[in-house]
Amino acid sequence: MSDNTFKFSLTVLFWLVVALIVAGIALGAMGMPWLNADQPALVFLTILTGLIVLIAGGGVLIYIWGKRYMARG
Repeated sequence: MSDNTFKFSLTVLFWLVVALIVAGIALGAMGMPWLNADQPALVFLTILTGLIVLIAGGGVLIYIWGKRYMARG
């Protein structure tokens, strides 16, 4: 994975997580009638899930990029 591909992948991952968090908060604010839960818990879980996805996805990208970077010699 080249440096530019890594930067692009990390940027896309970040914006996808931001979109997930914004969509989750918007759906939580609308009430989500099909889910019996209170709004603060849904917002908290949405943000927590987004952060976990960002950390795990970033870790995988760094791992792949690091292996290829070290293999360059």
